[in-house]
Amino acid sequence: MRKAIPLIALLLLAVPVSAYQVRSPGPVYEVKYSVLSNGTDALIHLDVLQWGITCGMVDCWPEVYSDYDYLLYFNGSQLYLLNFTPALGLPTWRVFYRGATFFNGSWYLWTEYYPPACSTLVDRIYRLDLRDLCIKPADVEWFELPRGNVSDSIDGWRIELQSLGPGEWGYANVSDLWIALSENVTNWSPGGPITFPKSSVFPVYFTLKKGNLTKKITLLYINTTNNSEGLVQGFWFPGDVKIVNVTVCRSASVRFPITALRVDGVYRGGEGVLLVVGYEVLSPGVCPGNPLNCTLVPDMVSSYLFYVSSSGPYFLGAYPEEPAVTFENGLWRFKLHLWNGSVENATFNPACLNDSNVSPVELPNVSVDWYSVRVGNLTVSYPAEFLGFSNNHTVIILNEKISKVLPHVPFAVGVNGRFYPLFRSVNGTLLPVPPKVGPDLNCTPSTPSETSTARGENREICGPGVILLLATLSAMLFRKTGGDEV
Repeated sequence: MRKAIPLIALLLLAVPVSAYQVRSPGPVYEVKYSVLSNGTDALIHLDVLQWGITCGMVDCWPEVYSDYDYLLYFNGSQLYLLNFTPALGLPTWRVFYRGATFFNGSWYLWTEYYPPACSTLVDRIYRLDLRDLCIKPADVEWFELPRGNVSDSIDGWRIELQSLGPGEWGYANVSDLWIALSENVTNWSPGGPITFPKSSVFPVYFTLKKGNLTKKITLLYINTTNNSEGLVQGFWFPGDVKIVNVTVCRSASVRFPITALRVDGVYRGGEGVLLVVGYEVLSPGVCPGNPLNCTLVPDMVSSYLFYVSSSGPYFLGAYPEEPAVTFENGLWRFKLHLWNGSVENATFNPACLNDSNVSPVELPNVSVDWYSVRVGNLTVSYPAEFLGFSNNHTVIILNEKISKVLPHVPFAVGVNGRFYPLFRSVNGTLLPVPPKVGPDLNCTPSTPSETSTARGENREICGPGVILLLATLSAMLFRKTGGDEV
């Protein structure tokens, strides 16, 4: 029964990958695979390399033109292609799997990859949870991990490989195949022996044997259709291979309370967009069993105002309730609820703004949806989800519960494709990043009559009348400290 639960989960999430094809013609294909079994199931490292020949001024040499790295999971009956894009934000073939081991009931995976927009190679060990299809960082060096026993069987079925190759991953059960269509490559090919297929499809597989019974497990097909150029045309996965997404384990370093943000209001006017961002501090309420099933309850709620123009975002203030917002004759008008309980009217003139001077940030390629609005030539984007922030993680909150845990994603606003952070963490508290439109800004309205006060009730946000009571807000934010770690 141990294997029934993960199998059911995999079947619910899996989709076929028969349409997954790589068309990359080359003279020589090398296919390496390693079947690493713990006796009941297996991880399979599959590496497809396209070799060619490169020539300089005086000589030529073989060189890898492309390298496709994959990790598959075999539970004894079904083969799954593991897609690490949701967890790492990368195409699955851009992750290099350097090693794996099964120790103390868990799989450990050694990976190397280049993050998006980053030239530094990341070398990291993860614990791979195949029950929940997720990974979490393991605070251990690879060479500190004990090596689990590598089995040559799966549930009593003996593993036999298509072609034995040199050791790879430091384990047994390794196959190394060289495939070409033209015998001319034997003059320069770095490997051998080379297989020259006699059909248009060459399967890569391993077999399971038990007595007189044999099962063939096909990993992929090489397109070896005969052609005048003598090039291998590419490869594809069989239709019975299923793809499953691997995410970050939801229990990864989430602490309560969680500071959560979402865009509650969007207003367009003139040459800019005004965003009302809801700010909540959430703690667990009703918790049936796992803390991640908790119904989250807000301890404090407030509204932050941001104005976004082509030069970037500006911070207009924080208030205990969402204000009433209108745009008239080039001016923004607000009915504000203040922290002392009073209600006042305010006017904001965008003409008084200097450059925002907020530096753009790179966003990780993770599953956060974005909405966009347009004003003239200005496109403003903002997160569609209710995002919470805890330690170095961002959580997506759905129906008052945590639905997903992601690597840190800044709560940002997009301005014509460039993203600017709206908040930064200071001692566990999120504070606004953009410049405050406040007392230091000398704002002179373009039309005095439009901002003249009626009975002294109107005031200008960019004048001295509004000061954000950060001390009061900070005190409220820190009313609840500590909490449980999930």
